[in-house]
Amino acid sequence: MECSDSNTNTTITSSTPFSRSPSSSPSPPPPPTPQPQVIISPCAACKILRRRCADKCVLAPYFTPTEPAKFTIAHRVFGASNIIKFLQVY
Repeated sequence: MECSDSNTNTTITSSTPFSRSPSSSPSPPPPPTPQPQVIISPCAACKILRRRCADKCVLAPYFTPTEPAKFTIAHRVFGASNIIKFLQVY
């Protein structure tokens, strides 16, 4: 059984249906969408003490916003200033 392979030169031309003409101008980009603002809740200690919770709040890692009772109990026993002093030492 013999297979003969004939080499033929074929030229394929493709036409693009969305070709741009030189006179058409590109459409302007859509306006940027506003980024949603992330609202960070203050830690439980700052909520209870009614003060602004800074980015580097000493109390934030220990008193999460979801557990305000933790700080309330510690505040009654030690006081806010003593808790801050304890945490600043370490």
